[in-house]
Amino acid sequence: AQARLETVHVACQSCLLHVHHLILEATWQDYKIRGNMAKTNTESMNMDKMRQHQMLKKAVVADGTRHEDQDLMVCTDLIDTARSAVLNGCSEHASLLEVLGANPDDKALVSDADAQLIVKVIFKERTNISSVQLRFDKPPSEEGGDAVYAKPRSIRVFTNKEDLDFGDAEEIEPAAQTVVSDADASELSITCVGHKFQRLESLQIFVMEAADPEADKSFLNRIRIMGHKAADYHAQYK
Repeated sequence: AQARLETVHVACQSCLLHVHHLILEATWQDYKIRGNMAKTNTESMNMDKMRQHQMLKKAVVADGTRHEDQDLMVCTDLIDTARSAVLNGCSEHASLLEVLGANPDDKALVSDADAQLIVKVIFKERTNISSVQLRFDKPPSEEGGDAVYAKPRSIRVFTNKEDLDFGDAEEIEPAAQTVVSDADASELSITCVGHKFQRLESLQIFVMEAADPEADKSFLNRIRIMGHKAADYHAQYK
């Protein structure tokens, strides 16, 4: 009888071990299933975030193309007036800020030592430019003066060349350039297209030649820079 009891006891222990093993196996399988589900959910969430990021990027880029271009000096605060400047400008006539503004009195920005001018416009934020419009219909009047003033003939536009000087302006390739061929023209619009005029930090306008080769000085009555603030989708994506 003692032997049978011992045999039953051993058998029970074996059954208990087997059941314990089955429980452990079931627990492990459940853990793996849950782990795979969590991994799948994480990957799915990451994919969703990537899709949302791409969709937002496309939406912002598309929205950027719908921006209304404005006169950056008159209608926005994008131009850094403290850092913008003109090289070879005559202090006796209009300042750069006056001709960048509305300039209702038609004052003239005038060159000094010769007919060349470099206008440097610095932006506070990255900016997209669509056109540069120049007006030159009212030369300065000086009683008793013998200086000869002329409107621009050859004009070059550069981008992100804050340190541009006159030597560089004649040597390096501009982002855009034009020649005023019409002797009666009083204004000019330079269309700025392509990536060269996107997300700019600064813009430089170089009056290379005056219309009259005998002129001592060139002049501009108005500089209108048309564009808008560049979209920054990273700042909008959260």
